[in-house]
Amino acid sequence: MNEAEHAAADHLGRLNGPQDLHAAALALLLPAGSQRAARAWQIECEGMGRAPQVREWVAQLSGPARLPWFELLVSRMRAQPLAARQTLLAATRRVMGARGIQRPIDRLHWLAMRQRLGEGTAADARAAATADLSQLPSSDVAAIARYSAFLARMVPVEATDAAPPDVGLTWYAAVMAPWQASATIPACTPPDTEGLVHALQELQSIAWMQRPALMRGWVAAAVQHSRHGRLADTAADALRLSCALLDSPLPPELARHYREQEIAA
Repeated sequence: MNEAEHAAADHLGRLNGPQDLHAAALALLLPAGSQRAARAWQIECEGMGRAPQVREWVAQLSGPARLPWFELLVSRMRAQPLAARQTLLAATRRVMGARGIQRPIDRLHWLAMRQRLGEGTAADARAAATADLSQLPSSDVAAIARYSAFLARMVPVEATDAAPPDVGLTWYAAVMAPWQASATIPACTPPDTEGLVHALQELQSIAWMQRPALMRGWVAAAVQHSRHGRLADTAADALRLSCALLDSPLPPELARHYREQEIAA
């Protein structure tokens, strides 16, 4: 962490007021280089005295630092009045939609924000005697396939013009391999928003001790298929957000991506 980032982190660590938290959370969601999103941020933060300064502090953060700070500051926002939380959620939707197209990572940020603000409701988990995933029912395997197909747009790298949409197919095949012999694995077709939410709800009902095993498989395959075995920031963030949504601890390989950036609440 360089001196500028260290100073920015010191300032961000002191934020507690609803306006400062609002400005920081939105700033942490801005896509790099998007003028439309930046303009939307300005509109949503108009009249918030320290907002420009807060955004400058956020701009000093390195890639692996942004999500840990997002998690911390949104968690602090949960202690604010309901009206402030609802205002942030509404502003987030407008900022995310300012570019006319929502990034896959935006959908995970949105679901994670709702969860941390106490707006999301997870499904009840089933009981299981072991962490073995090989005997999962076909409905669970189908949910894993849908959610994995969504993640394949970001893991092992984000699909861009330089990295075509099929870049995640090898990763998808690797994570679905445990069920190849016992189930029909669908093609890697990313679900729409409703399909994503439904798949997530199905995964949230998988037994508590099975979710970490699922996450370890996703992360291990991501590391295996990443250049030099190093996770890209977007891939790591997608997997970390998924851990939070599934209430699962970070696998060690994923935790290492953020080791120097973890912050005390």
